[in-house]
Amino acid sequence: MLRLLRERYFLFASVLGLIMWIERGHILLPSTLPALRWLGIKRLLKGEGFNGIFYGRWIPQYIQFVTFLARFAGPKYKSWIMNTYHGKVLPHELAKAIVSIDQDIPLTDLGKKIIPYSRARDIVINAKTLDFIVTRCGCKTIRKEPCKVSEPPYHTCILIGDPVLTNFLMEHQPGVSRRVSREEALQLLENFHKQGLVHNAWFKDCIRDQFYVICNCCACCCLGFDMLKTFGVNQITPSGYMAVVDRNKCKGCGTCVEVCQFTANTVTGGKSAVRWEACFGCGQCATKCPNGARILELDERKGLPLDVRKLVQEHAHAS
Repeated sequence: MLRLLRERYFLFASVLGLIMWIERGHILLPSTLPALRWLGIKRLLKGEGFNGIFYGRWIPQYIQFVTFLARFAGPKYKSWIMNTYHGKVLPHELAKAIVSIDQDIPLTDLGKKIIPYSRARDIVINAKTLDFIVTRCGCKTIRKEPCKVSEPPYHTCILIGDPVLTNFLMEHQPGVSRRVSREEALQLLENFHKQGLVHNAWFKDCIRDQFYVICNCCACCCLGFDMLKTFGVNQITPSGYMAVVDRNKCKGCGTCVEVCQFTANTVTGGKSAVRWEACFGCGQCATKCPNGARILELDERKGLPLDVRKLVQEHAHAS
């Protein structure tokens, strides 16, 4: 009997210790129960909810774990990662449109033409309660070599959404996160774009299959690029645009080659060219070309853009 009591006490103490570790020395932080309720009992029972709690508490370690599994896992696991955790490249104007939005978007499945995966492709915007948190990039944090595009402390991810999510991040990642205004979030996007980072809208199964963050990514550090280059996992999908060159204006200066995170540009015979299969339509080359020789054009073979302005118009016409 005494042995059984000791075993149960040890189990209880271990579970309590784990909870307090997750909760930064508390039994439960105020933001945790609302986050669990927001995730829902079905997701909690399937494990997705707790997956989300661990993700929000230890983002760098979570990314390391995902990368470690991808290194040794087979096609089935890689397909699961791709379909449950992915990003959509956003040209600069479309990233700003998300942050600037002042009208609601009800829960919407964006469909495979915009988000070409089997799940985690929903978006919902409540404009009145939309909250913004800038936080440290987990991808850049875990790299041994410094980022070639941005400077430490790598606060390059903007969490966007319901206060339930943002409050959880603020309480569980207080040293590396801060709340910002809409105007400051827009200025941060401008800064990230000038630095040469690529805007990506990320979706995740354990965040109720929804959009939740704009990460500002680089080829040298970020998970989506690493998955694509190292493991052949298409974890990021093109913007729906394609860079197009005006050969009459192009001087072959090579700026487009330098700024492209996707190595999609070449210069041959004094003129630049775009490799169609490699271009994700981020718009960095179009913005940075000193001769105005580049523009982005819609290309449905690259999917459809994530344009919240059109979503607002569509819902307005439908209502």
